[in-house]
Amino acid sequence: MSVAAHEGDGGGAVVHHVHEASYGETPAIVASRQRMAVYLFLAGDAVFVVCLVFTYFYLRALDVNGAWLPSGVQTASAAMTWTVAAVAVASALAFAWGASAAGALKVGTLIGLVLVFADLVLQIVQIATAPFHSQNGAYASTFLAMAGYHILHLLILLFLGIGMFIREPRGLLEGDRANEPRLVSYVWGWFAITAVIFATALMFTARATSHA
Repeated sequence: MSVAAHEGDGGGAVVHHVHEASYGETPAIVASRQRMAVYLFLAGDAVFVVCLVFTYFYLRALDVNGAWLPSGVQTASAAMTWTVAAVAVASALAFAWGASAAGALKVGTLIGLVLVFADLVLQIVQIATAPFHSQNGAYASTFLAMAGYHILHLLILLFLGIGMFIREPRGLLEGDRANEPRLVSYVWGWFAITAVIFATALMFTARATSHA
């Protein structure tokens, strides 16, 4: 496909045929770059999640001077931790349904956003009511790091979800942008998986070594 551009000084016109591709990349290339950007983002996030989980188990195994879980320090509620993870998974499933079912994106996004906001409140409440603070041993500090990172994930999902919710009625997710909800569902799903990974890791609270 090409467009015609006219130039002239009054004595005549010269027609130039300029190909559309010269103005930018084709929709297929743009979509490919978007996928690659999301994959790289998820890969980087996965590395950080692995580092957090590795740090948790490393400090648990090291337990220098019994500082993993000092005497008298309680652990976070496992029920609350798994509730946070379950709500995150439910939000991802709601958005994935909206992104895959015809005409359901707005409803699925709205349900997902409500669940994300609820999960954000639950996570903040868990941190605020935790029976420890960051100075109460390695378990406490790594738990707060994981919980804080989950909050960051939820804030990103709020941003992405609101964007989907606003753009869908305006027809901004059609044509060459129709793949964007699917890419967002990848991010949403991974963030839900990380919540489950954190909840699973936090089940291992007992000291890995014994001290005299």
